[in-house]
Amino acid sequence: MTAPGNGPSVSPIATRLDWPCRPKPRSPCLMAPAPQSPRELAHDVLLRGRDPQLIPTRLLDQQLSQSALSPSQRGQVTDLVHGVIRRQPTLDLILKQYIRRPLPQVEIGALVWLRLAAWELLFSAAPAYAVLNETAEAVKRQGHPQWTGFLNGVLRSLTRDLTDRQVFHPATNALPTHSGNFQLLNSHPFPDPVTDPLGYFRDAFSFPEWLVARWIRRVEWPALQQLGFWFNTPPRPTLRVNTLLTNRDEFLAQLRQAGVAAEPGQHPDAIRLINSGRITGLPGFEEGWFAVQDESAMEAATRLAPQPGERILDLCAAPGGKTLHLAALMQNRGQIIAADSDERRLKQVAGSATRLRASIITCEPIPADTSRLPKGPFDAVLLDVPCSNTGVLGKRPEVRWRLTPHDLVELPQIQTRLLKAALKVVRPGGRILYSTCSIEPEENSQLIQGALSRHRQLRLVEERQHWPGLPVDGGYQALLQVAPAGT
Repeated sequence: MTAPGNGPSVSPIATRLDWPCRPKPRSPCLMAPAPQSPRELAHDVLLRGRDPQLIPTRLLDQQLSQSALSPSQRGQVTDLVHGVIRRQPTLDLILKQYIRRPLPQVEIGALVWLRLAAWELLFSAAPAYAVLNETAEAVKRQGHPQWTGFLNGVLRSLTRDLTDRQVFHPATNALPTHSGNFQLLNSHPFPDPVTDPLGYFRDAFSFPEWLVARWIRRVEWPALQQLGFWFNTPPRPTLRVNTLLTNRDEFLAQLRQAGVAAEPGQHPDAIRLINSGRITGLPGFEEGWFAVQDESAMEAATRLAPQPGERILDLCAAPGGKTLHLAALMQNRGQIIAADSDERRLKQVAGSATRLRASIITCEPIPADTSRLPKGPFDAVLLDVPCSNTGVLGKRPEVRWRLTPHDLVELPQIQTRLLKAALKVVRPGGRILYSTCSIEPEENSQLIQGALSRHRQLRLVEERQHWPGLPVDGGYQALLQVAPAGT
């Protein structure tokens, strides 16, 4: 299939990983009319999001906040954008089978349309005829009727490659889907999972090779496969019930009365949404009955076990989910200092505290180098440190392409410095709960073991590592006890 030209060839790396590669020269498609449909809006976000200075998911949020799309259409845009970001290498690997020219030579606007349509054909329930027809109409509306023949030819080749057969094991023609199974293709685009499991996982599940190499050394294939399915399936929101104002049974009844499908989570305050629409449109949002929070994240405040009347420091508080959970566990009695170096996000913490009626929270900005800290001593410190986010790659689809091996050298240094800062303000006999949303040992157990060897006054009470997909995100918590005075 002959492709629309895009000038000189560029590095194949730019094809495999558009995030965060440098954008190609500005194309006429960037001057397209304002998006009119979910597909057009998704195309606009993906095209503009190639700029390394922009984060596509934040750009998506901005665009959706200004759009007049219905809740279901907003959900469609989100699925399209997140899906293409997550699975771009897999999409490109399959698409290039049907195109004569190297993908870097395809006009980038046309290539983004191919990725969007391919994602729908491979991973959504949309009928093939609707995907092809609506893609062609959207391309014409955007002023590129000359692309339609090329796009239709490639996408029809893809539809002929699809089968209705599913299997439960990987193969060179087995595509991992959202169902937790593998869909068979007529072509064989993937490496052999028996002789090259790393290559298969990299290409079929769409993860950078260096990250797969780390994981494959640590876990067996079933756990790795579970991680791949979990991170590539559109996440369903989890709510934490605000026990200051209601309880889980009452709130579940309110949701069901409003036609929102939901079920209890494993954590006693958790509710898993099955279908929701916009979070801000759920019953009880304005009243402060809930906050959005994954169950693994709920474990941080739960493990710290703050008591009513205690004085608690949340040292890296923004965006505030764990801070608010502390207030609920303390029954709004005592004091919580929410400290963070990002004043803009700290204002969001204050706004959420007002909505959830958490009156014991005081927000205090601090410098990023922690040269100035809130005045201690504190009975306990919650330390949810900045991390690689490798436990929440499903919710943050662009992170897998932005993260580098150097980050896993730099981040533990920051985390160690923050742990030392927490030690300065916690009282003798007090507690520190160290928390990440990472599954990397350097940020978790190895860091804590290093801290224990350097700070003899610390004792590890317990630690928990959450592996993604059980059925919660990945994360880590370590509860540390400081020796009482005189010991």
